[in-house]
Amino acid sequence: MNRVAAIASAVATLAFADADRAESLDMNTPSGIELTLRSFRGGNLDVRQVYDHGGSGNIGDPKSFAARSLNDIQMIRAAIAVNKPLVHQLNARGVLLGNIVNADQAADGGITVYYR
Repeated sequence: MNRVAAIASAVATLAFADADRAESLDMNTPSGIELTLRSFRGGNLDVRQVYDHGGSGNIGDPKSFAARSLNDIQMIRAAIAVNKPLVHQLNARGVLLGNIVNADQAADGGITVYYR
């Protein structure tokens, strides 16, 4: 009986892990991050300055990242602009809307905003 319970537990754990992963695949797509940024109210905001804005392709460097298209960047900025509490949080940290070049959502619901 313990063996059956252990197998059932393992299968359930794998099923939940796959469901969580599937949900996280959409959260950083342009439309997914846009919806998140428009409604973000959390306090888990990380702000990172980047120097390479994706130009060199060396995404292993901690100050670089995979660049988004100009259209995606404009979409991110527009989504942030309508979220006044988020704009105030970013301004308090010295981040201007026009300098934002990317945003990502973490699995815990936090947001990382990249600016130049």
